[in-house]
Amino acid sequence: MKKKDNLSYAIIKINKELITRINQLFTYHVKIIKQNRDFFYLKLLEKDLALLDSINIKYQLITYVGLKHLKQLLLKHWSVVLGFIIFLSIIYLNSLTIQDIVFSTYTKDNQRIEEMIEMNLSTYHSLSFLKGDINEINLQLRKEFSHFEWISIQKKGTVLEVKILEPSIINKQVETVEGYGDLVANKDGMIKLFKIKHGIPLVEYNQYVKKGQILASGNLRVLNYDESIFYIPAEGEVYAEVWNIYNIEVPKKAIVTEHTGKISTDKFLSLFGLDFKYRNGNNHYESYDKEEKITYLRIFSLKLPIGIKKIHYLEKNDIINVYDNDTAYEYAVSQIRYKMLLRFKENDKILNIELIKQSEDENKYMYTFFVKTYEDIAIFQRR
Repeated sequence: MKKKDNLSYAIIKINKELITRINQLFTYHVKIIKQNRDFFYLKLLEKDLALLDSINIKYQLITYVGLKHLKQLLLKHWSVVLGFIIFLSIIYLNSLTIQDIVFSTYTKDNQRIEEMIEMNLSTYHSLSFLKGDINEINLQLRKEFSHFEWISIQKKGTVLEVKILEPSIINKQVETVEGYGDLVANKDGMIKLFKIKHGIPLVEYNQYVKKGQILASGNLRVLNYDESIFYIPAEGEVYAEVWNIYNIEVPKKAIVTEHTGKISTDKFLSLFGLDFKYRNGNNHYESYDKEEKITYLRIFSLKLPIGIKKIHYLEKNDIINVYDNDTAYEYAVSQIRYKMLLRFKENDKILNIELIKQSEDENKYMYTFFVKTYEDIAIFQRR
């Protein structure tokens, strides 16, 4: 069965006497949604309705589920959908345009800076757009105008703001940029890689650092000991090899209420606070946890009143867990991985998990692990 054939389902109503015959027709198990006296409500692939018709099995079509149902919903409200598409297109194009370039201060190089910025703009009719990444443009500006203490551009709405700090300004005791500070280590580790966007790095490859140590200074003159300080907000990533010791205890027998792994999900298209269901998860669990999540469409920092809402029903049961030495070890390792993943950032990872000590008593197993990770240990600390 091809994956694309599983995109649309149908909910039908049949006499309960036909359920055995229907189950014999298909290679997959037809899902019973609910029972109402002498009738069953079934969920099966839409394409299989043709088979029921061909052998004259009587059924009542209740609704479609999946992409076909969503298509019908969109066609029914086509004018609203078209209006939203036009509205979103206008907002999206407007958010990308550059209508003005403003400077924080006047310098003799302002015209050259503006010309260099305009070289990185594409113009269509009366609309201007950035060609590339704004960080790359900042690097070009800093190389070209290295005599400035600081130069950067920032897009705010449809305006490009150019911030310039000249040495003469700093000498007049203008000592900080708002929100200034350093990057410091939030734990001990061996430095393996650092990417400092703003600030002066104070570490080297394979250097061991302690928790609280400054990794990158926001003081742009930190290496010029005979000059006055000047602070900006330090920004960047510092990856280190981190070593930890974890002690894990696993009970030999425990009764816990756990999720079984079965999840039923209702999905809705959310428009201006109104929810239109396009997929029914058909929750029939006796015991479950309910989680609700809505993801709105965003254009940069602007949140639009359109999104996808999901209600998850997670089945749970009382489960008796009985561990022997092998399964207890596997469970202990899984607990370490779970704890790590809860706090890991995007590029963090576990390098090695090694058992260094193991013991047990009447009620539990006890393990001590050495865990080596690769993670970003830099956190911003305001001055």
